[in-house]
Amino acid sequence: MYLRAICAIALLILSATSVTARGPYGSVRIGGWSGGAFTNDQTGAFTGCIASAPYRSGITVFVMVSANVSWNLGFSHSSWSLRPGTAFPIVLTFDGRAPFNVNGRVLSAQSVSVDMPDTSDLIRQFRASKTMSAFAEGNLFQFNLDKTGILLPALVNCVVTVNRDGIAGAKDFVLPQRPPAVAAHSAPPPQTGSSLTPGSGPSTPELQLEAMEFASNFILKASLNNPRVLSRAETPPTLVNNGAAWRSDDAIGFVRIIPAQGGLKGLDVASAIVGNDAKDCKGKFASARNSELVDSEVVFRGMSSCEDSERARISQYFILPRKKGGFVLFSVVSNLRAEEARNPLREDKNKDFRKAALVAVGP
Repeated sequence: MYLRAICAIALLILSATSVTARGPYGSVRIGGWSGGAFTNDQTGAFTGCIASAPYRSGITVFVMVSANVSWNLGFSHSSWSLRPGTAFPIVLTFDGRAPFNVNGRVLSAQSVSVDMPDTSDLIRQFRASKTMSAFAEGNLFQFNLDKTGILLPALVNCVVTVNRDGIAGAKDFVLPQRPPAVAAHSAPPPQTGSSLTPGSGPSTPELQLEAMEFASNFILKASLNNPRVLSRAETPPTLVNNGAAWRSDDAIGFVRIIPAQGGLKGLDVASAIVGNDAKDCKGKFASARNSELVDSEVVFRGMSSCEDSERARISQYFILPRKKGGFVLFSVVSNLRAEEARNPLREDKNKDFRKAALVAVGP
């Protein structure tokens, strides 16, 4: 009965239809959360991934990401008698911080959905907080949030995997948090080239969570083959507390948070990181840095190339202002044959990366 209720609410929230859903396929099991991928029961089309957690109050909380990567937070209770189609004002508070006044959408007599844009402060606080309170219609509800910093990347991995491999590729979507027993035989982690980046700032879990969010957004918007955000165990030590690494079939890269530092400019960051690449290059080295206007926003860019007779390692860096001060540094590193590196069509690819970085940080 509980599973049928989850399926019904899942499709209501993910596709806004009255058709039933089928699932979960694969699994997302983290702390008190459980779920997986869901499909439209009539068409078989993938609709998105969802995880839910029941609470003693009788309320079940849902976290959902659709197939086209839009996020929702949902609440349901079997005794509610709501009017579908109406607005449902809710005040959400995380860890006692400033409240969010949101308008939920009543999807059924027992369920409400709240939009949670992937660039919003709402999703950032949900991901990093330990408690959430919801005040609605004169009632106050309290929720302990369990491992949401692991949950959201798992749901992103679910959407990326099913969009790529189809529902037949559904699996355990939770990214590993510990090194595997044969870690010595694993592929080496991506090199960051950024250990001496100025203004790298303090190492905190909050910065690492922020970087993972930006990395998840970036790989979903960029044109990459089979991308995934690396687990903490796979992430280079220089990034583990204030950055996140990712890998795809055709590139590797990272996102690093650079907190505000007096007088530090975006071009300074580009110069420092490109200079660090020069120290590591044993072949023919070339570099450049500039600033450019993309959709009315300034993006600082650094580029380095280390080439021998057969291969070229091309590193692209995109530095964008951070809302909280400082910068967000995105890197894309490709290991190409020499003739591929000179292909003029690669600039179109770079435009995709610049746009993805801009979208990932948000307006």
